[in-house]
Amino acid sequence: MAIAKCAPRTPSMNIPNFHDGHFDGLRIGPSKLVNLFLRTQDGKSFILVLQEVDALTLSEIKPGNIFFDLVFRSTSELTRSDMAELYGVDVDASQAADLLMAKREQGFQLLEINASYGAQGSVLYRTFELRQSTPD
Repeated sequence: MAIAKCAPRTPSMNIPNFHDGHFDGLRIGPSKLVNLFLRTQDGKSFILVLQEVDALTLSEIKPGNIFFDLVFRSTSELTRSDMAELYGVDVDASQAADLLMAKREQGFQLLEINASYGAQGSVLYRTFELRQSTPD
């Protein structure tokens, strides 16, 4: 069952509070689909399905990953720094500005993963769906 489905981001997104929640892993599937397995602090499990993923960078993945927060940023909130981080280009290079313009025109959004401990990173995607799942 979908909890939230979004393209593009809207103020009415019904996203649970993942502060001090857990990142349990990911699956990179076919057709630019990425599943992130998440748990809230009180143990509710979710799958965040990111569709049409164009770029992804995750680091510091460790057992027991704990979120500080998940930040969903709209097309207009993308920055040159985001492009530099995701595509490995210099933030001041014209390539970063060109990528920013192109990704905004194509309607991409950004998920920023900020950690208290462990996994952190960014995912550039077009749409997402959040599904509640059963715990293991």
